[in-house]
Amino acid sequence: MTGPAEVMVAGVDAWADKPAQLAQLLATPRASIPDPSGRPVVPDQIAYITMPHAWADNARELADALAFIASTPGMGATSALATSAGAVSPVEDRLVFTVEEAAQLLGISRSFAYEAVQRGEIPSMRIGRRILVPKAALERFLSELGSEAGND
Repeated sequence: MTGPAEVMVAGVDAWADKPAQLAQLLATPRASIPDPSGRPVVPDQIAYITMPHAWADNARELADALAFIASTPGMGATSALATSAGAVSPVEDRLVFTVEEAAQLLGISRSFAYEAVQRGEIPSMRIGRRILVPKAALERFLSELGSEAGND
């Protein structure tokens, strides 16, 4: 069984110190890997790793890529990391997320996220057949939830 062509990794800075463990996780089929420190997901600490099996077999290159990402604030496209083994790219400059990406950021399941979108609980927009969650609307939604929780 082959895994996904792309894996979302949260807490890239924390994984920079644990490349061997991350390589082991990349070798198993999964859609996402959480932050090892248990911190909440931070959008600028998310990277998508394409061809995860290739990176799993090259832990030293993975360590170099993670160190580069963790040490480069505001890094945009990572063309320097685009190699035959795949590429790692952060999502910090994106204006919208897919429902699946929003679910991963919120720490909820894909199906629950789609249900919340249908109920209007997660702000979204539809472009053609695609449903997208604007980053600004998601941040506003979370800050409103945080202020409501503080009032309880």
